[in-house]
Amino acid sequence: MLEMVKEAERELLHYPERSAGYYMKRRLRLIMGKGAEPIDKINWPNGLLAKGLADYYTTHKSAEEARGIREALQAYYDAWIRGGHKMYYLDDALSGMGLMELHEMTGEERYKQAADEMARFLAFHITDKAGSLPYRPNQKNGYIFADSIGMVCPFLCKYGSTYGDTKAIQLAVTQIQNFIDFGMDPKTGLPYHGYQFESGLKYGVIGWGRAVGWLMMGMSESLTYLDETSPDYEYIKQIYRRLVDKVESYQLENGLYCWQLAAKEGPVDTSATAMILYSIAQSLNTKVLIGIHRSRMVRGREALLGMVKEGKLDNCLAECQGFSMYPQVYGAYPWSLGPALSLFAITEG
Repeated sequence: MLEMVKEAERELLHYPERSAGYYMKRRLRLIMGKGAEPIDKINWPNGLLAKGLADYYTTHKSAEEARGIREALQAYYDAWIRGGHKMYYLDDALSGMGLMELHEMTGEERYKQAADEMARFLAFHITDKAGSLPYRPNQKNGYIFADSIGMVCPFLCKYGSTYGDTKAIQLAVTQIQNFIDFGMDPKTGLPYHGYQFESGLKYGVIGWGRAVGWLMMGMSESLTYLDETSPDYEYIKQIYRRLVDKVESYQLENGLYCWQLAAKEGPVDTSATAMILYSIAQSLNTKVLIGIHRSRMVRGREALLGMVKEGKLDNCLAECQGFSMYPQVYGAYPWSLGPALSLFAITEG
């Protein structure tokens, strides 16, 4: 676990590691007027790492490594704050989870103000006609990704619950309800990767592992902060429970999940596995799920723990390039390390 913490701290402050040549080519493109992707200081892989470290800190406050975690988180968020709180994508909201934990750790107002900026960015973001947040609005395709449920909704619900912003909570609930209504496969009960509201079409692979993980994390984390007496809470809880039952039927005997859940003879994906198991573990802790799910979660957790080497978790599917674009390349990436660290932190012992 300590090796994972140190690796997560290192990657949080250095991912992605780019060569001098990358920055030279980028500068040349800008000079030539060709444009270039912005340098995003709070991208979603780092958001997962920040959350993993914050979860570990919460359960190990008195441990020696807690100070190092706090310092790494402060260095990460302070760099973004100094740059003017710039947000470019919905993905960036994932870093809001660790940001609010840091505000709680330190009590320093600049972290609350930074969280306010994130919430404001989402509040004024373009939506489709159903109120969902398109993943890349500048592409003008109206695509809604399952990823957004896990990247955006937990922050909105935690922010709304912590700071008394009911509009933030309702925006999150709308995202979840719309994905349930428009993004699911009725036959399997699993999600497509995404959909477009205007056309009614669904896109991507049914049951892509990481899409399942994003959706489950978004729902379980949001339930943690929703008012248990509200109709929205009960509705999402019941849908989530049915989803968990469907997903667990695809779990391999060794406790892991494949890159596409139904592709049981294909490669396992440690990022999908870590996300799914973290969601289930979180829901067991909050009593959204009952104990019958624990043994499956523990089996998967132990399998993942046995795969950690030098603080890294291999067999992780590479970054998705879009709907149905899932390069069959496997390695150690932040999107396996971050959720695995969260999983191990809340289930240790």
